[in-house]
Amino acid sequence: MDSNADTIADKLFVAWRDRQAIDCEPELAASRDVDRGRAIQAALNALFVKAGRKPIGWKLGLTSQTALDMFGASEPMIGVIYADTMLEDGASLPPGAVISPRIEGEILLELASVPQAGASNAELVASLASVSAAYEIADSRFLGWPRAIGGATADNACCGWLMRAPQSVAPADADFENTTMVITANGATISEGRASACLGSVLQVYRWFVVDSHRRGRQLQAGDIILTGAMGPAIAMEASATYHLECPGLGEARLEFGGAA
Repeated sequence: MDSNADTIADKLFVAWRDRQAIDCEPELAASRDVDRGRAIQAALNALFVKAGRKPIGWKLGLTSQTALDMFGASEPMIGVIYADTMLEDGASLPPGAVISPRIEGEILLELASVPQAGASNAELVASLASVSAAYEIADSRFLGWPRAIGGATADNACCGWLMRAPQSVAPADADFENTTMVITANGATISEGRASACLGSVLQVYRWFVVDSHRRGRQLQAGDIILTGAMGPAIAMEASATYHLECPGLGEARLEFGGAA
């Protein structure tokens, strides 16, 4: 384990607590060393739990080929989702709650059971309790954001906030490839995408996550939620704005940022 993992995790924890980016780790922000990033993330998540935060699931990032190439990654990255980051539909997020937020439209899965590593498509679908649309408000504790997979992984995969659409569908009725996503800000379209942007199918993203979890001994359980990656471009947020997410067949959600009416 990186001998400096605890020290860097301490810095990231303070940055999260104070909502103040750090600029003292430029080498890490540009690092492609995933193992080092995982070690730092583990230390950071231990600090989060010690501070009373409750893990409720997993955030997957870099699930499109464009994102993988941009961050110099060969596979997606994973972070931990905490209960205190969940926003209700229509909630207002104050600018002081984030550092450098980027909004994304994603599909959220909820586990009913934990499938085996070699599960078939039908078994993967049967292991899900529900499928929903969701916002992720990604954020980073690094000044200027990480530029590579190692730094992003260390920063708990740039987990920020999450809003789950109040609607959901039965997994058997979900379209894991052709579901579309549109985000508007004050009525203007800012991001569009499709589920197939995520490794060809969100079900394939889920398969990768299940296999990786068994390989690494990650403890999944019924009730966990899983964010499966951005279906379209991540867009820097601007206050004041009303953001609206629509995924036909999966639901919609509205987010106020910076006191928009």
